[in-house]
Amino acid sequence: MNSKTFCKTIILSLLILFGFSFWGCATMPKEISIPMNADVERLQVYKKFPLQAALLISEEDKNYVYKVTPSIFELSGIVHVFPLGQALEKYSVQVFSQIFTGVQVVRTPEETKKFKIVIVPKIEDFSFRYEEGKGSYSDVLFIVPAAAIKVKTTLYGGATPIWEKTVKSPEQKKTIPYRHGFTNEDDAGEIASRALNYALKKTAEEIMQDPEVEKNAASIAIDRLTKTYAQQKLIIPLRHSW
Repeated sequence: MNSKTFCKTIILSLLILFGFSFWGCATMPKEISIPMNADVERLQVYKKFPLQAALLISEEDKNYVYKVTPSIFELSGIVHVFPLGQALEKYSVQVFSQIFTGVQVVRTPEETKKFKIVIVPKIEDFSFRYEEGKGSYSDVLFIVPAAAIKVKTTLYGGATPIWEKTVKSPEQKKTIPYRHGFTNEDDAGEIASRALNYALKKTAEEIMQDPEVEKNAASIAIDRLTKTYAQQKLIIPLRHSW
């Protein structure tokens, strides 16, 4: 093989290699980040538990994301990335601060030791998919994002579990007309947020209605008031009569 032929072979090999690399990059799944920014509705709460609660969400749980590639043909190959951990923290603060005097986020069990009540929510399951169909009187294609979530929440009084329940949301859906190139991030985020909000609100409502939680919270609050009063008595100066 002469030098000219050798050079042509090298150039051809490089072009083929570049072509395969470009094709590989071009066919890699596209990722879209799903915004979960819905506001939490107000609960029907007439009286809060008079306690500051810790909300234990570890760094790992906060950074949890759910990735799914829908099977629907028009959106296949597009990876949907749901920041569920961040949403869990944000919505938990908004929901549980409606039933407790205050809620403070902590990352480790060690940080919970100064709190009398600790809330630990965990996402156990999440599902997301698209349905599709046509309108009854037209050929317009509709897609329907659908999401559901399951959240397990444990309530601790100090280090002792006093309440635990898993709540699964009904599947949340939204019908929207499909447009080519439209990836529906906002709509997907809306129904995922609705599912998570439902689960957390239902959890908070059941905590409020549970007599054991009310009893524990009342005893903790009384204990705290008793200790505070005892501390105040120690610093009250004695009055002397002369």
